Amino acid sequence: MSHEVEFLNGVPSFTVGQFSQVLNNVLKASFDEGVWVEGEIQGLRSPNPHAYFSLIENVDGAKAQLSINLFAGPLRNVQAKLRQQGITLKDGLKVRLFGRVEYYGPFGKLNLIATDVDTQFSAGDVAAKREELLRVLLEKGVDKINKRIPVPMVPLRLGIISSSQAAGWADAQQHLTESGIGFSITFVDVRVQGDAAAPQIVAALNTFSRRDDIDIVMLMRGGGSKGDLAAFDDEQIAMAISRCSHPVFTGIGHEIDTSIADIVAHSANKTPTACAQAVIAIIEEFLGELSYSAGALRSLTQTSVERARSRIAVSVERLRTRPRTALYKQAQVLTMHAASLRLLDPVTTMARGWSITRDAAGNVVRSISDVSPGDTVITALADGSVTSTVEGVA
Repeated sequence: MSHEVEFLNGVPSFTVGQFSQVLNNVLKASFDEGVWVEGEIQGLRSPNPHAYFSLIENVDGAKAQLSINLFAGPLRNVQAKLRQQGITLKDGLKVRLFGRVEYYGPFGKLNLIATDVDTQFSAGDVAAKREELLRVLLEKGVDKINKRIPVPMVPLRLGIISSSQAAGWADAQQHLTESGIGFSITFVDVRVQGDAAAPQIVAALNTFSRRDDIDIVMLMRGGGSKGDLAAFDDEQIAMAISRCSHPVFTGIGHEIDTSIADIVAHSANKTPTACAQAVIAIIEEFLGELSYSAGALRSLTQTSVERARSRIAVSVERLRTRPRTALYKQAQVLTMHAASLRLLDPVTTMARGWSITRDAAGNVVRSISDVSPGDTVITALADGSVTSTVEGVA
């Protein structure tokens, strides 16, 4: 290609190829040591082993964009550096990329051939977005909704969301089994990291929420890097937890940080094992209270039985002694009455010198007016009777 410049009316004139080369020479001279460009990723495509996307920025309502080429070697480097900060290369992420600028003639495009990334820039953006999301959720009270759902007294029916390949789930399962408690477990196998994690977890939460044979939903995964655990800061997962009709317990493996899923869940635990232990503790507390109540009831029953036996013994003794006492008392009364009757018996009275006189008709003579001279009277004595004729009445 000829580098000789032609002029037309004093103005340089180029072919398209020449102009492309001039642009590249100018760009190289202007940015010989490379350039940092920041913006938001849009339209990310990753046809192995490269990645292509645009960096965009809204300027006064208008969109500015720059095409980015991340070839295999630099792409691996960029992804590794971002992963250490818990960040995934994806649409919507704000990045500051380093590279060289070139104008690619065949496509007529200005490209940044990126080779490096400023991870602190992206980490700051991710943190800011997370804090903003958390602020909005807290303002709306999303963090309190699931906590209001009461935990059943004996939560034996568990809906568990985790990866079947996760070591954390294996440890939790072992604890649940070794507890000796008869848990009924419904398990949903999901991805717990990467782009597919959030939609799969949301779908599992929605499924369990519609079921009435679940007592507690347990969302678990083992430990990992910030990038591995980034899915649990997803807004859709947070909203799905808040909408769930059952208490949601999390055991996401954070030892230091707390995910948004932890914050909006009913109960947050640091590991899957701790999550399983929290549910076991609820059952053990119930069994302890049940055992205490049973002991108290047994003691109360024994005391009541002993008191009843004592009252029965007293009653039996009374039944044995009371008839004899009553008969003795009645015998004394009869004796008293007999004595009284004996005192009132005329025979007894007459034995002391008294007598009873009757007229011929048998009527008791109580007054001298009851007889007249010449009447016959009969006098009854203690040992017989005497018949007399009345000669006079004085």
